[in-house]
Amino acid sequence: MSNGNQLFDRREAILERLLDIGQTHIPGIMSAWRNHGPAETGFQGVPRPAFLLYDGGSKLTQDVLVHKTQRMMPTIWSMDPQILIVLENRDTVENQLLDGVTAPVGQELTNWANTINQIVTNDDVLVDLVTANGTHFLTGIETDMKVGRAVGAYGAWLLMLYEFRYPFFPAR
Repeated sequence: MSNGNQLFDRREAILERLLDIGQTHIPGIMSAWRNHGPAETGFQGVPRPAFLLYDGGSKLTQDVLVHKTQRMMPTIWSMDPQILIVLENRDTVENQLLDGVTAPVGQELTNWANTINQIVTNDDVLVDLVTANGTHFLTGIETDMKVGRAVGAYGAWLLMLYEFRYPFFPAR
């Protein structure tokens, strides 16, 4: 769709593409969900590693008041979707064994972060959705491997924080 299509929901298209990436473009992901609520250990039988996409929020990134116009002009918006990867529970509290085989959580979390970021930041569809003065980038990474967190309560997890800046063309 063209950048000027007034009925095109670019925000939703970005989120749909992110879910599609989780479902079909990341080797090793066993299930992908959008806005899947918190659950007991085992994520209600959801196969792992699981890709969970959360929509996040959106906000206007520029001052429109200086333009003194009666109608909303084309603007750049920012949204902050989150991608959560939930790993298989390890055999012991040390997080080193999976089904009796050495599989340290730390290295697996790092591998997932690198793989997902490569795919998301280089995806041609996402790049097309943010062009015309937009962009997208990784803003941060969090894990459950931190003091004060319930380490391994749901299985080790990786939270990737993104920012997408995309053009919005209001209907006329």
